[in-house]
Amino acid sequence: MLVCALRMKTCRKYNLLRMKLELLKFDTDFRNLSTLPPAIFGYCLNQIEVMSNYLFSQFKANEFEDLHQVLSKVLDIPQDQLKSLYEMMQQEFELDYWPPEPTLPRSIFQPDDGSFQKCYEEAFIIGVDIPSLLEKKDDNPNKKTIAILGQDPLRSKPERVKDIMIGTPYGLHLKKCRDEWRTKQYFDLVKVLLDEGYRIYLTDIFKVWVSKADCDRGIHLNERDRIRFIQVLKSELEIFQPLAVITWGKEASNAMKGINLETKHLDFPHPSGAANGAWSKLMGKPATQENKVHFWREKVLSCL
Repeated sequence: MLVCALRMKTCRKYNLLRMKLELLKFDTDFRNLSTLPPAIFGYCLNQIEVMSNYLFSQFKANEFEDLHQVLSKVLDIPQDQLKSLYEMMQQEFELDYWPPEPTLPRSIFQPDDGSFQKCYEEAFIIGVDIPSLLEKKDDNPNKKTIAILGQDPLRSKPERVKDIMIGTPYGLHLKKCRDEWRTKQYFDLVKVLLDEGYRIYLTDIFKVWVSKADCDRGIHLNERDRIRFIQVLKSELEIFQPLAVITWGKEASNAMKGINLETKHLDFPHPSGAANGAWSKLMGKPATQENKVHFWREKVLSCL
């Protein structure tokens, strides 16, 4: 398994290099990238990060270690493996195509309620989102943090997936999700805060999403696991000490109201088109993306 993982990581590095070498117009045989001088190999990988206007999951001080400790209460992912996931996502942050979605064994999560175990094992697909950080790349190392909470790591696939699909909230570590996919409407809202100089912490209340056994329609987690995840969420927020917590959707809002934290809470409908009725009622005008972004900018910035 370790050999396969290393091969996948090497393959991803080579794909990234192919992209960068094309941009830099290096005259080399792409089938023999291993023959590149180490200095060029390292330079190209570093340039992938330089190309971006944003920093992805650049943790401060002990944030990563503390986050791993908190997540380990519900997800059995070794610290070095979690670190590798973040590093891979950093490398893929500006790719113009869909990279392979990483997976981990279903054994990384064990339901607290034994009666839910069968549903979990037989699920058509399972998703896990690891929390992420976004910020503008600039000279300010002391940005204030704003947390945005979503509900869960919803997934959709036409065929059963044996392992757990690993991503981030709204897939914003992927360029296509930020620029093209339906989640662009989510990033449009996040970008308002990034442009104002804030660091954004994105996380789901429920870190695991489980489908039915015969299709990719979701089922409710058992109550004991829901309580576990909300306890983890409280610990997450205590680590990052956000200036404000923004919730998207009723589930996230209700969870935040149940957490005893003295943090400013801003409650919004979910950004998806399914919640356009709630947005229209809130704004008093049609829920176009332009109207939502304008309303969001005025409302959020006036409260910070």
